[in-house]
Amino acid sequence: MKTIKRISVLLLACMLTSLCWAQEKTTDNKSLYKAFEMSVSEGLNLQATAKVGIKPVYGIFSVGTQFLAENYKWAFGAGVGTHLMKTEDHSMNLEYMIFHVNENEIWTDNYNNFQQVRLLYSKRLGEKISIFGGPSFNLNIAENKESFGHTFESTFAPYDMYSHVGDSHTAKGWIGFTLGIRFDK
Repeated sequence: MKTIKRISVLLLACMLTSLCWAQEKTTDNKSLYKAFEMSVSEGLNLQATAKVGIKPVYGIFSVGTQFLAENYKWAFGAGVGTHLMKTEDHSMNLEYMIFHVNENEIWTDNYNNFQQVRLLYSKRLGEKISIFGGPSFNLNIAENKESFGHTFESTFAPYDMYSHVGDSHTAKGWIGFTLGIRFDK
């Protein structure tokens, strides 16, 4: 429980810092894109994301938690995204993310990888705030062989539509949905 509180405080601090950062006005470079997001999904129940780059392509840095599951899990990751369509009031983004997932401990030594492709539609509500949502295609690949003195079995996937168990890795895939709020401009 102490770990949950620490990560929650970290997420809140990241959110406040990034909110201020995303609302700074840039007068010297109009093609710079930066944004901060808070989102929810079935994979990572709460996620804080910072995006920075140029208008067509941007980098993504994210941290999230799966606190609604029976056992506590958290993940951090990076990715890349692009604007498929961008107008003053609407946008459509395609993003690819890859995360390292930690389960029931501060750091999971075993290979526990979560990959996600998201197609997000957003609607601007104000000058610097938007809401967004869209489908996600998810894949969790985890090491299932004995290493570091124990056998690791990931329980990160909330459900699976695809499952494969190999000699050393397990893969589970599912389709999900992401909803969130974005601070940008």
